[in-house]
Amino acid sequence: MTNITDVDAALLKWAMRFNERQTARVTARSMTGLLVKRRRLQSATSPGEVRRRLKGIVQRRPQVMVRISGGGRGMRPIRAHLNYISRNGQLPVEDQDGEPLLGQHDVASLAQEWKWGGFPIEEISTRREAYNIVLSMPAGTDAMALHRAARAFAKDEFAGHQYAMVLHTFESDPNREPSENPHVHLCVKARGIDGIRINRRKDDLRRWRERFAENLREQGVEAEATTRSERFQPKPGKRQAVYHQVNSRRAEASPVSPASKTKKAIDMPTSFNETLKSYSAVARVLAGSPAETDRDLAVAVVRTAERAGDSAPHREVERSVER
Repeated sequence: MTNITDVDAALLKWAMRFNERQTARVTARSMTGLLVKRRRLQSATSPGEVRRRLKGIVQRRPQVMVRISGGGRGMRPIRAHLNYISRNGQLPVEDQDGEPLLGQHDVASLAQEWKWGGFPIEEISTRREAYNIVLSMPAGTDAMALHRAARAFAKDEFAGHQYAMVLHTFESDPNREPSENPHVHLCVKARGIDGIRINRRKDDLRRWRERFAENLREQGVEAEATTRSERFQPKPGKRQAVYHQVNSRRAEASPVSPASKTKKAIDMPTSFNETLKSYSAVARVLAGSPAETDRDLAVAVVRTAERAGDSAPHREVERSVER
């Protein structure tokens, strides 16, 4: 049986290989922020964090949703979005200083401040002047805890930028068909007070999901930000599948070459099998641990892999655990 130190080292090595696409966090604007980010980075690469993420996967804990819903190219669409998320002043808006803005007059004043304050924004611009972001969790999540988590996320991620945020809940949203999932609309001015513009990179969305999930856990809400492959989900979600069904006629009108069809058919199972092999490796590590909790986690990993479907790699994972 392997000693616990070797198990910890093996878990860290596995996590770095499996999640090698993760990007470093952005540079903090203050020493306090730098220390916070350093502590978070250390915790994210700890053996305890690897175990926590694995438990979140096998227990199917709620997944956060962070989505960029668009962005205004000029003050006219930004003003329209502020009116939309505030439901024309019916819902309270909160700015980057935590100040509440109530009613259409306050929302209009905020828009004027964005238009003329710091770096002015033209009514119509050729580039994105704001980012519209949605932070959401499944129905039943504590809405106020979600709001606090969103506030912490925005303060940490968009320090030095003007932003406005609005909480939408099924009970408070005056829309005719309110969403059952509590969510926060976050509108961020692209250019900061120092003149530097947000430069969103390819993997920033993943980092945002992880950070928001961390903020939620700090508020006592179970939340994870794992990828589809980590959750054994190679296929698109239901909403995307329905979308493709509705638009099938367009797909038929644009024929795809046999070569591209073959490539797609090969890529998905290959990636899926690689995921299973990766979990086979971590199951073997946990199965050899002197800690009973680790060995229990190994069994849970195997059962999760089995639920993903029937294939040879599942049997490989199953054989890897010897109790």
